[in-house]
Amino acid sequence: MSVQQLSVRGHRDFQRLWAGMAVSQLGSAVGGVALPIVAVTDMHASTFQISLLAAFTAVTTALLAFPMGNFVEFRRKRPVMIAADVARFVSLASVPLAGLLHALTFAQLCVVAVINATSGIAFGGAAQAHLKALVSPERLVDANGRLESTNWLRMSVGPSLGGALVGLLTALGTLLIDAVSFLASALAVRLIRQPEPAPPVRDGERSRRSELAGGLHFVWGHQALRNMLISWVCFAGATAMSGPVTTIFYLRELHFTAFQYGLLMGLPSLGGVAGARLARRMVARFGPVRVLWWASLLRGPWNFLIPLATPGLAGLVQCGIGFAGLLFFAAMANSTMASYRQLTTPNHLMSRVSTLWVFATTVAQPLFILVGGLMAAQLGSRVTLVVSAILVCGTAFLLPRQEITGP
Repeated sequence: MSVQQLSVRGHRDFQRLWAGMAVSQLGSAVGGVALPIVAVTDMHASTFQISLLAAFTAVTTALLAFPMGNFVEFRRKRPVMIAADVARFVSLASVPLAGLLHALTFAQLCVVAVINATSGIAFGGAAQAHLKALVSPERLVDANGRLESTNWLRMSVGPSLGGALVGLLTALGTLLIDAVSFLASALAVRLIRQPEPAPPVRDGERSRRSELAGGLHFVWGHQALRNMLISWVCFAGATAMSGPVTTIFYLRELHFTAFQYGLLMGLPSLGGVAGARLARRMVARFGPVRVLWWASLLRGPWNFLIPLATPGLAGLVQCGIGFAGLLFFAAMANSTMASYRQLTTPNHLMSRVSTLWVFATTVAQPLFILVGGLMAAQLGSRVTLVVSAILVCGTAFLLPRQEITGP
């Protein structure tokens, strides 16, 4: 099969879904900048309150991932996505409205954070399941590559755009623009024309507990997916562990300016865009399992460039290259893994398996961050970053190196 036949170029319904997901992701990134600023500037929130606001998102995700995945599983996916977008529009729009009426409270911001987190889980779980129904199996890698590239663009552009909008429109005005973006996302999903298949039917003989854990039971019983989940959790945790430590290392030990730090956080994400878009060609030539293994192996060594950097322009370039190389191969691996997971997972478990990945990441990352902070306090930033790089390299060896056709 030719590379062109594996492409989703010209697939209008996918482009509508892509547009909806892109706007939704960008809106979430902008809101992630604006909401804490509103808390600080308009509510005069304390440091503890800002931390609490961020914690609400993580706790909501951890508590609701399984129930929400189960809820989405047995419903048509497009209405769920549209409802999630409308819920985010209403919750975010309520903030500038309350601010205009001088009735804004910190409790309201917490409720908005919870609604946004819940809606994000629902939208993501429904979108992943709907993508499999919308795109033919041979085009899934290209579809996921395009979605993954948009995610990396969101990471590089979203915070900068959010900061610029706050400077231009104030934080409350930015949240209003952010709210409208979710209406645009809902409209894009609403315009999809391809008939949506009927949702799975509940098994009346299964208990509620067994139904909630259906995705976990399936993944844990499938050797390849189980290894992929463990590898992904370790990778996401290792990279999260290095995040706060990297910030301190850049600013305090390498003495990079705030502008240089911003460049290092944004520009290397373009490596993720390139890696995601290249995934289709690599999978067409080498197969998904080989591409996933090699991309996961090659993403690790780039990490060693960062702790070996020295102050100055050369160190800045070295850190940028290291981060871009990591993101290039990580994006290729992520796109391939998502496609393999979708192809392997039965339709009646798609949403629950998708939200399982979200749950595992949300629970694991804070634990790794805590370990990284303790390690940095005892051993220093450079040693901690080296340990993180070793862990990232090791995650590849948890993955299968050849196709596994069954549990």
